[in-house]
Amino acid sequence: MRLASGVIRLPELQSAGVQVGLGLDGGTNDTSDMFNDIRAAVGLQRARTLRPDVYPTVSDVLRMATADGAKLLDMFDRVGSLKSGKQADLIILNPETLNFIPRGDWISQIVFNGQPRNVEWVFVGGQVLKSNGKILGVNPARVIEAAQTAAERVQRALEP
Repeated sequence: MRLASGVIRLPELQSAGVQVGLGLDGGTNDTSDMFNDIRAAVGLQRARTLRPDVYPTVSDVLRMATADGAKLLDMFDRVGSLKSGKQADLIILNPETLNFIPRGDWISQIVFNGQPRNVEWVFVGGQVLKSNGKILGVNPARVIEAAQTAAERVQRALEP
């Protein structure tokens, strides 16, 4: 949306048998908020077609962000679903937040109401990276400083 390059025609791709996954990129994503991108994947198609039943459904888009993304990256044997023998890459959400009220269909709740602040636990490769809402083993201030320094270095390199 930032680049004004249009809206991908997901229903047409699905009809043609094209496998689609969802992910984030750093250059045009702005928020690095996967919940936002999942929500946009559904909402933009509905807005484009004026149909609430258009592909992707909430279940489709959640699968696109997990299993289908792993398949496209040729990593489904290791990630993308919770199965014995695969890496334990997962998040645990806190359902006791106002944005999940009233409770109903949890897939719809996650897709339409999920926010980064709901993430209480993060596991990557079975290692706990976030516990009870606190990031472990990383100093957020240092990460922010390093990211800003890197961005400024890139900006200087791009200047004429």
